[in-house]
Amino acid sequence: MNPSVSSAVSNSDEPRTLPVIFSGKKIEYLKIWLVNMLLSILTLGIYSAWAKVRNTQYLYGHTQIEGHRLQYLATPLQILRGRIIAVIIFGLYVALSSLNPIANLVLMLLFLVALPWLLIQGLRFTLRMTAYRNVRFSFDANYGGVLLHFIILPVLGALTLGLAMPWVIQRLQKYIHDSISFGGHNFTLNSSVSYYYKAVLICIGVSILYFIALAILGGGVFAGLAAKNPAALGGMVIIAASYFIFGYVIAAVYQSMIRNHVMNNLSIEDVVSFNSSVAVKPYIWLMLSNSLLLIFTLGLAYPVTQIRKNKFLADATLVSLQPAADQLVNTVDDQHSAFGEEAAGLFDTDLSLT
Repeated sequence: MNPSVSSAVSNSDEPRTLPVIFSGKKIEYLKIWLVNMLLSILTLGIYSAWAKVRNTQYLYGHTQIEGHRLQYLATPLQILRGRIIAVIIFGLYVALSSLNPIANLVLMLLFLVALPWLLIQGLRFTLRMTAYRNVRFSFDANYGGVLLHFIILPVLGALTLGLAMPWVIQRLQKYIHDSISFGGHNFTLNSSVSYYYKAVLICIGVSILYFIALAILGGGVFAGLAAKNPAALGGMVIIAASYFIFGYVIAAVYQSMIRNHVMNNLSIEDVVSFNSSVAVKPYIWLMLSNSLLLIFTLGLAYPVTQIRKNKFLADATLVSLQPAADQLVNTVDDQHSAFGEEAAGLFDTDLSLT
């Protein structure tokens, strides 16, 4: 886009609704991803820090709103240092816990105590390293809030045999989004608990219909098997395939409904709001076809599935900017360690909102 045109559009005194444009190419990103993976293997994982930066910068750099691209600002050395520290700590944990069962218990308790901090650092680093128009995002949460929403509430939800889980998920997602800021202004998510229950009930309804159909089909198939009818074997194949498809149908219904609800109720007052229109049927096909690509390529098509999903979600998203959005300035510095993010990733608790 011509810089003068971009400047004129960006400084408009009128609110404007804009599409999110994702221009990543499947083959282009596949080449980058494969080279990064090969170099990471050859360097015993050392190059993985550079790989992460290159991969993320490609995806961010091909995501734009009003001609301005998202930026990923982390450096490979930042991430490498964090990974080295995390690996050393993990190695010490394994060594000490293998020597003494009591030490293992103490270290596990210490890890549980540190987990909320690790989650905070992971989200904070990811968001601080994300910028739009040179303004960084930030994550402003506290230990107590993360402990409550990430650990205590899920445990309580499990104790209700899952009945409270829609409420738990709503509270968790609201807490995360309300803790994100951009240019010194906090996001607000006005989501509804009832909508989360609605999404779950619709999924339960679809499941009931599926199992009724399965019972009818299964009865015919088993009768055919008892009669030694060869056609019954085809029915068994259909039943097995239906299980595979059913999981993606349920996931697509729930995820599309919740994604639309969250985006449509997320905003920064007088700055920005969003609109999401993810359609269920196309999203089911996206998820199902992506899974088949991964299966038949033994995972090598992963970058292709990323590009397909990013493009699909971008096409379903609109951003409404108010004039105040043009006046935002960066309020976040980059003096932040990558250790929290990489330690969280090492213990399989890394969280990413991108």
